[in-house]
Amino acid sequence: MAEIKAVLPQGKIIDSGQQFLILDHEKFDCQEILNHLGGTVKIGIVFGKKIDEGAVLGSAMSIEAGKRYNFGFSFYSQKSSGIGMRLKGRLKEKGISARLVTSREAALSSVIVKKEKCHDFLVLPGWFGQTCAVQEFEQYSRLDYGRPASDALSGMLPPKLAKMMINFSEAKSAEILLDPFCGSGTIISQAVEMGFQNLIGSDISDKAVADTKRNIEWLMEKLQKPNPNDQINQNFKIPKAGWINNKLVIGHWSLVILKSDINELSQSIKASSIDTIVTEPYLGPPLRGGENEEQIKKIKSNLEKLYLSAFNQFKIVLKRGGRIVIVFPQWHLRGKIFDLNLEDKITRLGFKRLDQGDLLYKRENQKVWREILIWEKE
Repeated sequence: MAEIKAVLPQGKIIDSGQQFLILDHEKFDCQEILNHLGGTVKIGIVFGKKIDEGAVLGSAMSIEAGKRYNFGFSFYSQKSSGIGMRLKGRLKEKGISARLVTSREAALSSVIVKKEKCHDFLVLPGWFGQTCAVQEFEQYSRLDYGRPASDALSGMLPPKLAKMMINFSEAKSAEILLDPFCGSGTIISQAVEMGFQNLIGSDISDKAVADTKRNIEWLMEKLQKPNPNDQINQNFKIPKAGWINNKLVIGHWSLVILKSDINELSQSIKASSIDTIVTEPYLGPPLRGGENEEQIKKIKSNLEKLYLSAFNQFKIVLKRGGRIVIVFPQWHLRGKIFDLNLEDKITRLGFKRLDQGDLLYKRENQKVWREILIWEKE
């Protein structure tokens, strides 16, 4: 919901639930907006508040003669009432070849909708509509697992989350975006794919700098020669070029990858030159599960020093009014939660926190959760 509000600020929220959001907004290109969002699986158009069998029949009547009509229902509020089979029968009576697509889950996944070329109708609590776009799951898989360089030890930020974080920043594509802990370049790569033109990545690790360059080159190759089934922004083409002193400049597009200790960031980057910082710093060593509280507190203390050093540097390089979207680790150990205790110190540096403290990203049984914080330089 936070990401949708950032990307579509003029939209008026009409209703919401754990799995859906109803937004009143002027017409837009569903697939284009969905490609821009990281945390949304489907976008649909609302027809009304009740199931409208006429809308399904009308959709079927519009298909090309002789083709089969694949359709299905995604139930987000109730179990199937037999509407699918009933409508399939009515379509047969009208001489339309139809296939009812179903799944074990009440709602059809984006994978099923895409692969089955299914007309997906949405049954929500008090609403009825039809899917107009689904998330490009194959694209995210390639961006996550297909890239040539990664480092599991330093953490692997999911591309979807990287895209969400960029959207949280509300940065404009022509502004300068910095990732000072670029790792293998996930945030930088997502920003390239989203059309950002001025990017800087830095990291203390030689391997991270090399990995980021390799992954950017790989992404460029995909952007130059997209697979017909690959929805990675096909309108954004980058001609082949080489790196010169860690910098790549093509027309109005500029990318710099630096090796820099976070404590020396302002020696490499001009003061008050950065519009936006989006980053995931080091989250500490992987946990095995047997750690005690003292071990967690030691990790926490070391990371507090790292993060505070980073914010001291951010204060120098970031423009006034510039935003920081950053991941803080949150440790969950035998029913206890451990957070970095830095909010007061960061506030005293001249930053204002904008998020509500509820942007948490986790997977099942994960011991270290990601808490996303949004700050603004006053």
